Amino acid sequence: MDDATRRHLANLPIGQALRERAALTPDAVFVREQQFGIYAEHTWSEYLADVEAFACGLVRLGVRPGETVAIMSDPSYLWMVADSAVISIGAISFGIYTTCSTEEVAHQVSTAGAVAFVSENQEYVDKLLTVDAQCPSVRHILVDDTRALFGYDDTRIVPAGQLFTPERPYTLEESDALADLVAATRADDVALLVFTSGTTGQSKAAMITHRNFMVGGAYQLCRVFPDMADAQERAVICHLSLAHAFERIVCLYSPILTSMVVHIGEEVEQLTATMLQTQPYYFHAVPRIWQKLASQAITSIDRSSPVKRLAYRQAMSVARRYRALHWEGSRVPWLLRAQYAVARALVFIPLLRKFGLSRTAYGLTAGTHTPEEVQRTWQCWGLNLINGLGMTEVGFVAFQRQRCPRAGAVGQQVPDLQVRVAADGELEYRGAGVFRGYLNQPERTQETFTADGWFCSGDVGTVGTDGEIVLRDRKKDIMITAGGKNITPSLIENTIKGSPYVSECVLFADGHKYPTALIELDTDAVQEWAENRNLAFTGFTSLTELPEVKQLIGAEVDRLNQQLARVEQVKKFRILPKELDPEEGDTTPTRKIRRAHFERMFQHLVDEMYADERKELQQLQ
Repeated sequence: MDDATRRHLANLPIGQALRERAALTPDAVFVREQQFGIYAEHTWSEYLADVEAFACGLVRLGVRPGETVAIMSDPSYLWMVADSAVISIGAISFGIYTTCSTEEVAHQVSTAGAVAFVSENQEYVDKLLTVDAQCPSVRHILVDDTRALFGYDDTRIVPAGQLFTPERPYTLEESDALADLVAATRADDVALLVFTSGTTGQSKAAMITHRNFMVGGAYQLCRVFPDMADAQERAVICHLSLAHAFERIVCLYSPILTSMVVHIGEEVEQLTATMLQTQPYYFHAVPRIWQKLASQAITSIDRSSPVKRLAYRQAMSVARRYRALHWEGSRVPWLLRAQYAVARALVFIPLLRKFGLSRTAYGLTAGTHTPEEVQRTWQCWGLNLINGLGMTEVGFVAFQRQRCPRAGAVGQQVPDLQVRVAADGELEYRGAGVFRGYLNQPERTQETFTADGWFCSGDVGTVGTDGEIVLRDRKKDIMITAGGKNITPSLIENTIKGSPYVSECVLFADGHKYPTALIELDTDAVQEWAENRNLAFTGFTSLTELPEVKQLIGAEVDRLNQQLARVEQVKKFRILPKELDPEEGDTTPTRKIRRAHFERMFQHLVDEMYADERKELQQLQ
């Protein structure tokens, strides 16, 4: 597929682009989904046939252009078919994270006015029915796995499979009516809703057009990674929630323009097994997954034989010197190059092979800021891990382009996206990927744009002469200490999260004399560390209370504090006594922290860390 064809497809409505792609390569494989241990293949022609059947079924049920349909499921072939079918008939699709609480399900379904709810199984049907009174718009509930629904008598519940093979076959007139709906859709029509994280309040529904994600997302990806559109198959894994804008662009819409073949494992929790089976050419994940995988590798090495531990330490010593010269742009001496080649062959390639990443050309991390220590570690192992920046409201913004680039920057801005820096340092964007606005919130939409039409990102950053973007912080998250010092919480939090034993770090400093932090343990890493030292504990809470664990985290905080300016260093910390659970409202569905909510939830721990300040104030009263 040449660039002219890709550009043409990108500027079509998704339903029309899908039809043209299927006509171009009908027998090429689009997706492989694992079922009972075996990957079932679906070609482009098969996928289109399933999409059109599902779309005819939606129309027969009475779903009309402009109406909305919710999808709640882990990544699956049905998710992909349902999304494309909804969009093809001019209706609007939106995904709900499976980790959403029932209150959030009610908020999203009622806000969108969903007329149909596509569910993976009984668990998510129950979430909807629990708040059914708040969702009067839902007329149909389509369920993939109906095995546990034998006791339900709700007439709205229909097996999703009936839309593929209805008792009364679709007529020629229905097929013609579907073709008319596909043809009537325009590229600038709203195609889908993506609900924002809701870190500062209730989530908002961003209205995304076909062009926003096809041109501002999929086509940009092709221009940044042109080899993804080569004739050779490029394996990618769909493992993040398809309610996430990033995953939808990569796994649902980018394949229309590329040679990507999407692989869906049997269980999301078995990601490493899927990686081993798939050997992805391109593997994308949020920073937390990259950190988790690295932590698993390091703790595995920690419990290995003395010879293997020594080999790893020596290999890393060579790798750090090699990469330091590479990041500085200096010439690497031939002897060091040879030493690094030996280290890769004997230590790092076997390590990457255990994750199925030894053949991966691109490792991409995006979604939030990546701890620099995590990115540097993977690059030392020889994986080309690069940062990317995107926003629900903008599509793709920037990618690092060089091989194994310096950690920290999010990369060069993508082609055709205009970026400028406001007087207060906020990054502003304009381009084809910028969304239509927030559903039913004209005032919030107006606040998001400048008078001359630029989108206000809320990110504070800089843009270099080469288009390289460096993020400093979220505009509203900058903290000012009692001494008047401005500090960037995300910088400090990501530095502390560079420890393999830390899963989450939340900073407090606004109005206080010094920064403190609440820390969530990486359960697997710390548990393995404790077991290797024969420490006794009965569960997560007792693990957090072990003096040895507190000393371990204290040593990690002290080590990582050395990377920070004195005013930024964490002076005190507390370990959270529980694991954070999105379904309990501890975080957003994507595990982002609602800072105000978090402080209220653990107020007693914050008070402990600032007891000396309170004592001083009491003396003045």
